[in-house]
Parts: sequence; structure tokens; C-alpha cells
Amino acid sequence: MHISRDPFGKTKDGKNIDVIRIENSQHYSFEVITYGAYLRSFKAPDSNGNVSEITRNFTNFSDYEAPLHYMGATVGRYANRIANASFMLDEKNYQLQKNSKNCQLHGGEAGFNTKIWEAFPVREHDRASVKLTLTSPDGDQGFPGTLDVALTITLTENNELFFFYEAVTDKPTYISLTNHTYWNLRGNIEQGNIYDQEICIEADQIVDVDEELIPTGKLADVKGTPFDLRAMIPIGKHIAEPNNGLGYDNNFVLSAKKGLRKAAVVKDPKSGRTMEVHTDAPGLQFYSDNFSEPKHAAYCLEAGELPDAMNHSNFPSPALRPGEMYRQITIHSFYID
Repeated sequence: MHISRDPFGKTKDGKNIDVIRIENSQHYSFEVITYGAYLRSFKAPDSNGNVSEITRNFTNFSDYEAPLHYMGATVGRYANRIANASFMLDEKNYQLQKNSKNCQLHGGEAGFNTKIWEAFPVREHDRASVKLTLTSPDGDQGFPGTLDVALTITLTENNELFFFYEAVTDKPTYISLTNHTYWNLRGNIEQGNIYDQEICIEADQIVDVDEELIPTGKLADVKGTPFDLRAMIPIGKHIAEPNNGLGYDNNFVLSAKKGLRKAAVVKDPKSGRTMEVHTDAPGLQFYSDNFSEPKHAAYCLEAGELPDAMNHSNFPSPALRPGEMYRQITIHSFYID
């Protein structure tokens, strides 16, 4: 395993930002930057042995300080949308910072994707990791409790990419952490769409949402709808149907079975690349890159708690209390046909 650490840029207020790169012997590699714990790059070989970039990212650091689409970001304190940017916890109402119409999205304007994380590379015999840590103070973006967070990103010699999240708090709070990488197994992302890549998401239901993508509190069966992705299907087959024709931006409810399980598979017939996603999170947000240029050039598979879960008693609770440990693991496994 090869590890390197280099300067990547400076923030507007002059703070240094590093990029850590890890590569295995199979020529898979990733880069993460200390600003926002962004997964800046993931490269992988195709069936002919050609290595290419399979994520959407920025070349210059300055673009990460004004992100439009969270490309590769570590998202928190709470991934996805919180209705009215507010919630009740232990009979107390908390008003959060709004940053998307009448809700909070992905932790607010100063969410975890805007923070500088401490980074500690670690090498083992068949894997190498970067452990990133962050302290979010009490009241950050409106959330209660001082939250200490650790994210360990690991690449193995078996071509697995691990995201392992941990957190503790000194007051009751809510939390949902995820990674927001834009994937395209074809590579050369700016030169084509994702329509002929195939996907399977092992979910019988999605979170029902209104026109602003705010959960209604209902869970909708996928059978007979464009959201029935339980068997491999080209992404483009129904992409013109969801969300008024924009494309997919929906949370798929994973098996009620607890523990690590397979959530999704994506295949690109042309390159021969396959990516499996395993997670112990209850939900998986599938987003088909609806607003970038070019449109539908990538997809996000964001594992985490259900959106707005704290405001719906029938959703799994995302509460974290003092003395408890928040843990979530998501694994991306890569194969070549």
C-alpha cells in the first residue's frame, strides 16, 4: 500500500489544506482532502487494465470552498433534509439554520463539508487508512451537544473502500453522516451520461416525499413504479419519470434486518466495472446528478438515516445520547468482469 500526503491549497483565511492519497497494488486509489473530508478522487482499472477517474470532482481547491453539489463531501451533522429546519427532542424545540427553501439540507451552510478535519494516515499489511477527526461545538447550525466525530476511510488489497463513522455527544442530539461522492463507473465523466449503466437497489419501499422532497411520513412500495430497482435495470430506463422528470433523488428504505447487508449494485457494461455497496444504515439516497452540466453524468449512493427521521415517529430514531456511540459503516467493493 502506498501513502502520500501533500499540500493541496489554502483556505480564504490562509489555513493549509492537505491531500492524502492511498493506492493499492491493483492500481485502485483514492484521495481525501482535510477540508470537508472530501473524497476528491477514486481511480480504478477497467477490463482492459486502463486506470481512470470514476468520480466527479474539482481540480482546484478554491472550488471546494464554494461547492454547488457536495461532490465527494462528508455530510453532517444530518445528511438530507429536515423539514422546517426544526425538531423536538426531549420536549424541547430546536430551530436549525435553514439553507434550502424551508428546510435544512446536509447540515446547513456551515456543515461538516466546510470544516477542516485532522487527518492521520495509517498503514497495515493488507490495507491503508486515513482517520479524520472533527469536533462540532454545542449549537453548531442549531444542533444541541458537543459532538466528537471520527471518520476512517480505508482501501484494502481486495479493492474495498470502507467508510466507518463514529461519534459521541455530551447532550442528546440527532445525527446522520454520509459520503456524497458522485460516481460514474465509465470514467471520463464529463463526456457522457449514465443511462446504459445498470443498477439494483435492494429496497421494497422508498420514503414518500412532497414536491420539495420533504418526507410526508409515509413509506411507499416500489412495486410497479419507476423506483422498483430490485433487479438490475439500466439507470436510463425510467429516469425521465421521477420527480417531475428531473431524475432520481429518493431515499430507499433498506431491509429492516440490522447489521451489514448489500444495499446496491451498479455495473457498467462498457468498462466492465462493477461496484457493490454494503451498509448497516437504514436508508440509501439515490441521486442521479440532476442539476450538473452535463446532466445525469454521475450518481450518488448516500447511506445514512432516513431523511427528516426525527420528525416521524414511524421512522428509525436517529437520536444519539451521552454514553452512546454512533457507528455507521458503508463499504464500496469493486470488481472487473
